[in-house]
Amino acid sequence: MLRAARAAQDWSLTEVGERIGIDRSLVGRYEKEGGSAPSPQVLRKLAEVFGVSPTEFIDDAVGLVKYRAVLGLSQGELVDKLQDPDLTIQTYGRLESGRTRKLRAAQAKTLAVFFGVSEDEVRAAHERNVQRRQQAKADEAAASERTT
Repeated sequence: MLRAARAAQDWSLTEVGERIGIDRSLVGRYEKEGGSAPSPQVLRKLAEVFGVSPTEFIDDAVGLVKYRAVLGLSQGELVDKLQDPDLTIQTYGRLESGRTRKLRAAQAKTLAVFFGVSEDEVRAAHERNVQRRQQAKADEAAASERTT
């Protein structure tokens, strides 16, 4: 989407970088398939510059990251705002990365209220994170097997 938005404005990588205050090479990495993902702060700046919602620049497959990034928050900022002793930065980070496979009911409820979505949507987003991690591990194992 970033490449399409930039092309629609007829802006170069340099122009986009200057408008949001980052190096052109970072813009290029954000555009590259499978490349870097912008930080929540950069995502917010991109959305402002192009006059769209931050969700336009986020792949739906990223699960919980999408909800947090749309708000322009880092994991630490989100946890600070939640003020839930059950959701520390380590706990939330493990949920978002898919390393914790079980999302507890209380966690789903807290996140749903905070993100303004249903508990089912939070569970589905978390499940995408778990599946993504499992796929990455399977891909890594297959690649390792091919090299031996």
